[in-house]
Amino acid sequence: MPMNGSPTTQVASRSRGPDKVLWDRTISWALYDFANTIYSALVVSWAIALHVKGFTGVEKFTFLTLALSQVASGILLPVAGEVADRTGKTKRYLFVLTLASCASCAAISAARSAWVILGLFAVANFCYHSSLTFYDSLLPTLGPRNKLGLISGIGVSLGYLGINFALPVGLAATWIYRKHNPAHEMTPVFAVAGVLFLLFSLPLFLRVPEKPASKPTRPGVPLLSLAFKRVFVTLRALPRHKPVLLFLLGNFLCVDALNTGIVAYAPYVVNVFGLDERQAGLWIMPFALAAALFGALGGKLSDTLGARRTMISAAVCTLGALVVGATARSFPVFIVSFILLGGYGLSTIWVSGRKMLVELVPPGQIGKYFGLYNIGHKLSIIGAVVFGLMADVKILGIPAGGYRVGMLLQVVLLSMGLICIYKVKPQDEARQ
Repeated sequence: MPMNGSPTTQVASRSRGPDKVLWDRTISWALYDFANTIYSALVVSWAIALHVKGFTGVEKFTFLTLALSQVASGILLPVAGEVADRTGKTKRYLFVLTLASCASCAAISAARSAWVILGLFAVANFCYHSSLTFYDSLLPTLGPRNKLGLISGIGVSLGYLGINFALPVGLAATWIYRKHNPAHEMTPVFAVAGVLFLLFSLPLFLRVPEKPASKPTRPGVPLLSLAFKRVFVTLRALPRHKPVLLFLLGNFLCVDALNTGIVAYAPYVVNVFGLDERQAGLWIMPFALAAALFGALGGKLSDTLGARRTMISAAVCTLGALVVGATARSFPVFIVSFILLGGYGLSTIWVSGRKMLVELVPPGQIGKYFGLYNIGHKLSIIGAVVFGLMADVKILGIPAGGYRVGMLLQVVLLSMGLICIYKVKPQDEARQ
């Protein structure tokens, strides 16, 4: 056995994380959630589908671009997780991807062709999603395992508060822009999102220390080749680790429905309920406030009741929000369901999913498994593609029927994910 103070012991100690919550690091880390949710809300949930449709007249190109960019990032993520575990350069890769996403996003405001806009969005979205494995990999450095639900909940809550900060700025930018050029009023939103994303990312890069390499690569060993090999080894071994496999599959299916809801919200309320672009943006704000509060609650529930039970409750609420939203005849019914059921479901699935993964995998392999976990976030584009294709379909006798059917079909995927999560039994929960 290695003696105390040996490199092996030091790595193991570092991989277990601090004995208490390091609040300075935690708030700086959580502000990255504040920052990247600004991008998700302003660009993905609100502006991009409406902006592109103003050029093309259809929905499908935006949803297909979204799908392709997420598939591309999904292919990278398991390797990214291995790199994070082995190099001790997690923050460096996170910074490069964040900067590239912000720059590409801001450049959309200067583009005047639908294809250039879609190309820039593909790059921005690829880098945004690819950054999250490196970001999540820093989580265990902030506090002990039994407090990671709380820490994750703080990040999610700050993220949704970021929406309420960013949306008034974005709405003001469209109001000023429309005075000078009424066409394509979403144009300035992308520059606003890129600048705010980068600005509020800075505390993480300045205050959170680098994550140590938990499995350092020996000198002379090709890192990428080793990372790909280790990913394939992990994938082949997954059937022997049934709880992890069921969790990853269930998370994939649940997040698929969530991703669809995020990108489909604005075109759905505009075409089904007749809101204009600014009204669609305004109604994101009470949803974001509710999600911020529910995110903190979900973090606390994950630590007290267990992440699996909390995630199941969130998936059930999301299921209810989808059914009500797809069948509601009036906007008030839709928005109440969207804010209450959807706000709890969306925020708490993110919070409990992070904590649940930490409960299921060894501490020294967090980066690798967060890479696989985030595949569920990036490759979960089945629902988005289905919605985008269905939205353009005219159904006789049902106004905006394609939008409603596209939304209702998400129930199938979410139900399958709920069943998978139900069958998982983490060790931490078994001891309760």
